[in-house]
Amino acid sequence: MTGFWYILSAYLAAWAIFFFYSATVGRRLTRLEAEFRRLKERAARD
Repeated sequence: MTGFWYILSAYLAAWAIFFFYSATVGRRLTRLEAEFRRLKERAARD
């Protein structure tokens, strides 16, 4: 039964890494979209 806990721990760690990575990519995408909007507005003014 100790093998079960190792497999469960690895499975949970993999999901935690996946969600952490997804959250960081989401934040970067949000910042990139805001920067793109800012540049687009700036180009429209010029």
